[in-house]
Parts: sequence; C-alpha cells; structure tokens
Amino acid sequence: MTYKHIDRINQKTMREVVAEYAWQDDLSKAEMAALNHVKDTADKPILDIGVGGGRTVTALREVSKDYIGMDYVIEMVEECKMKFPGVQFEQGDARNLTSFKDNHFHTIMFSMNGISMVDHKGRLEILKEAYRLLQPGGVFLFSTYNKDNPDYKKLFRFPKFMFSFHPLKLGIRGIKYAYNLMIAMKNRFKFRKHEIHTDEYSMVNDMCHNYATMLYYISQPIQHAQLVAAGFESDIVVFDLSGNRVNHDSISDSLFYVARKSF
Repeated sequence: MTYKHIDRINQKTMREVVAEYAWQDDLSKAEMAALNHVKDTADKPILDIGVGGGRTVTALREVSKDYIGMDYVIEMVEECKMKFPGVQFEQGDARNLTSFKDNHFHTIMFSMNGISMVDHKGRLEILKEAYRLLQPGGVFLFSTYNKDNPDYKKLFRFPKFMFSFHPLKLGIRGIKYAYNLMIAMKNRFKFRKHEIHTDEYSMVNDMCHNYATMLYYISQPIQHAQLVAAGFESDIVVFDLSGNRVNHDSISDSLFYVARKSF
C-alpha cells in the first residue's frame, strides 16, 4: 500500500471527525507525566504537531507563549483558529517542515498517536525533521501505538455499547450502535487487505473511528532504535497510558516517548 493511499484514508477520516476532537481540552496522564519529566521547557519555543481540535493548546501555552500549533488537515487548523484567536496555527505535514529553520524549537509534541498515521518511510522522515528542528538539548514528545499489545491482531473488535435503563436512551443508543457496527464491518472489509506486517512494524486497519484508519504499530525496542538512528540520545523515557514510567515489557495500547537531542 502506497503512502498516498494511507494519507487518503486517514486524512478523509480526520476531516470527518473535527467535531469529535473539538470539545476535548485536557492532557492525558501520559502527556502530563512526560511534561512533568521535562523540566526545562518554560518560555521556550514549542511546536505542537497534530494539534487536532486544540486539545493541547491551553496546557502547552501555559508552558510557553512561544507556541505554534500545526495539523495536516485544514479543517482542524480552522477549528483551532476559531477557538484560539491570536494564536499561531498552520497547516503542514510533519514529514516536510522546511518552513521552519534548523534548531528553532526547544519542544516538539506530537500527541494522540498522530505519528502513527503515516507509512514507514514517512515516520522516519518525521523523526529526522523533529531532530533537525530541535535546539541542542531539546525534546521530542510523542505517542505511538504499541506492537506488543495483542489486541491489534484481533480480526474484529465490536464497538462499545453503553446500556441504559431509560427506554428512550436505550433505543437511541441501540440505533447508534447498529449504525456504527455496520460502518465498522464495511470499513474492515474494505481496508483490511491493505495491512502490512513486518518484523519491524505493522500497518494496521485499526478499529479507531470504526475501522476507518490505517495505523502504524511498533515495539519499544524498534522505536528506540529508530530514534537513536535519527540522532536522539539513547536515554529515552517511556510512559504508559496511566502515566507510569515503563521499561521494555509494557503491553499498553499506546506509549508516550520523551526523546532528547544532545547538547
């Protein structure tokens, strides 16, 4: 499957779910743990990649007003501009950030597994671009799907259903569940054939947004090797979804990495 097909699938889905991301406005436990671990970010330039509907904006601007938010979906960018007037947001592709100068940012954050929405070649390009843009001693914070979590190998995972004793709510939820199940099954049948599985990584038709995404899964040792190959220091810190620091044996669905550029 070519990167253009992956971009077409994922970008189409992201354009359709802007409202779903727009109401979110708090950091995850893993993101908070990562920012608390990095003590030297205050008042230094921050690039927030994959800003989505603006969930991370307030928290990161409390760290530094020298802030730029970026997303590759223009609808997400426009949502952020509407919610945060006066704040700088740009449409851009993390694989090619030539509009920014070398060594400009102290902190680059790519949350919500956004780095997982491109193919293998694109992922390596993102790591190289992040390293290029960081100041000496700067940090790259990002989350990604964990290949050591066994759930991604399941043939199909049913949507979640929230039961209610209220007849009207139960009926509405039942209709929504049936609709989501139908869409999920349709998408699974359509996109599963595009999956890629190698020893290094897997490109999976993931259940995210009713199986309307193609997402990159990688194990901790391989992710560590990719970061070191891109130039980052080997002392890489990793947090699970609960914000706990982990070694190389976590089966958490996704993991949050803190990688530093050498001084």
